[in-house]
Amino acid sequence: MPFVFSAEQERPAASVKQSLNEKATAAAWESFNGGKYQAAITNAMFCIDEFKGAADRLEAKLEKEKPDLPTGTVSEEIKKKIFQNGLLNDVATCFFVKGRAEEKLGKTEDAAKTYTSVKAYSYARTWDPSGGWFWSPSEAASDRLATLSK
Repeated sequence: MPFVFSAEQERPAASVKQSLNEKATAAAWESFNGGKYQAAITNAMFCIDEFKGAADRLEAKLEKEKPDLPTGTVSEEIKKKIFQNGLLNDVATCFFVKGRAEEKLGKTEDAAKTYTSVKAYSYARTWDPSGGWFWSPSEAASDRLATLSK
């Protein structure tokens, strides 16, 4: 499944090395933020389909190790630890973006199923570049589920 880049979205510069999971996640967010919800789902699913197995293994490993991976503003040392879990972070983020896009398309049952999937990734963190802090897609998915059930 190819990426669906929006017309205004630029591919990363050649000097910026991005992994395939990072590119897919960026494309999913870009599509979502541009109101292109089906494209956001397509891009999110590319990341999920390609990297879910590795993300599941990493989540299982972290569940055994139980590292402290807080949300919010963190030290540079913790930031590096969180970024080392890139596949996990991106898969969980893509599930969350997919759920939000499904909501926007009025597919609330699909969104609820997607949010339930995200909840399994308790060690995933999403970087907010505008605020310079991390948030938990698992916690955000729980919040969205609560909103959908009202």
